Amino acid sequence: MLIIKEVEYAVMILDELYHESPLSAAALSTRRNIPSPFIYRVLKKLEARDILEIRRGPKGGYSLKADCEKLTLYDVICAFENTFIVTECLKSDNDFNCRMHRQFAWIQHLLKEEFQKANLSSLLEEDPE
Repeated sequence: MLIIKEVEYAVMILDELYHESPLSAAALSTRRNIPSPFIYRVLKKLEARDILEIRRGPKGGYSLKADCEKLTLYDVICAFENTFIVTECLKSDNDFNCRMHRQFAWIQHLLKEEFQKANLSSLLEEDPE
């Protein structure tokens, strides 16, 4: 399974906002070197899923809305992906799409469980030194 670039950018944005907010789209773009066309698309999708909120005005910007203790990496992935599949054969309910269908289904199940276990707080907290 390949995590798309938008999801990578989303995690970078969430990391910045976890440690400091509110921040403008321009500040987020500069800090993480995220191209402007992507930053607005990613922010819009995160806002649509109630992960972020925006405050207008001179002291406004983007802030986390979701509780990072409850928000999982799976939730972030689902904000960008319509389906969570590891291979095309799993798009259909037919168990006979390919010889490896059951094995892929099991791997997909395990991946989904792991992504659902990974809350954002545990991923974004600073490493203890």
